[in-house]
Amino acid sequence: MKNKYALTTIIGLIGGVACVGIAIAESGNLSLFINIPSLLIIVGGTAFALVMSYPLSTLKTLGSVIKQAFIENTDDLIEDINTIAELSEVSRRDGLLALESYAENSNDLFLKKGLNLLVDGNTREYLEDSMVSEIYHAQKRHRNGASMVSLIATLAPGLGLVGTYVGLIPMLVHMTDPDSLGPMMAIELVSSFYGGFLANVIFSPIAKKLMAKSAQEKDRSDLILEGILAIHDGKSPRLIREDLLTYLTKQEAAKLPRSKQKAPAEEHAGGKVIDYKNKAKQSKAEQRGA
Repeated sequence: MKNKYALTTIIGLIGGVACVGIAIAESGNLSLFINIPSLLIIVGGTAFALVMSYPLSTLKTLGSVIKQAFIENTDDLIEDINTIAELSEVSRRDGLLALESYAENSNDLFLKKGLNLLVDGNTREYLEDSMVSEIYHAQKRHRNGASMVSLIATLAPGLGLVGTYVGLIPMLVHMTDPDSLGPMMAIELVSSFYGGFLANVIFSPIAKKLMAKSAQEKDRSDLILEGILAIHDGKSPRLIREDLLTYLTKQEAAKLPRSKQKAPAEEHAGGKVIDYKNKAKQSKAEQRGA
């Protein structure tokens, strides 16, 4: 599994900021959009509200959480399916202990854990419970990280409204003083602008990206878990591959060779075609006749 920069996140962020920046530049006066009181209300208020909402141990991870939105995990489910099918062949041929060497050399921590549990001879129930627990806690960490970013996206527009009140209330009081109306109205409008910009252009899309990545990781973990359990149950590589192919989208399945897109219902043996479904029916009929 290799990591690379998520071009969609980078393009979206740069494009969104650029569009707003060009619109501001076209207004002819950039200084109108720089307002210290508005920055204090939006940025300072959001930061301290975030500090109040989460423990320090969680806040320390905010930087790394946001960084994850700019890194794309290029998981190849087809490669994962092929790997699990090959491991099942090794285990059927040489036994589960033969998987130990692969586990030692694997960089995939979740797959490595599953293989080690197999090699140690744990029961199916313990193996499944342990790996499901691993998935649950990983998802819990992801939810906590995404919730911090989501909170920022929620707080910014609300504090923009607070900034609007800060500018609106004195403005209404000093309606008879035209010279004071301009600066107060600037606080009112620029605060709303800052809040909407931070929420809708930056933090809300980042939160959505983090949740999408979390869902993608869970799908892959579920695939590996099902494959590990199938190896434990001694299923054939062909059946394991057939079961795991259901995790692929239509676009991913279309990349497979035609012979692997669907598991065959029949196989050739000695020049004859063996239909396993009909063979099973015949076997049951013979048992009833006996």
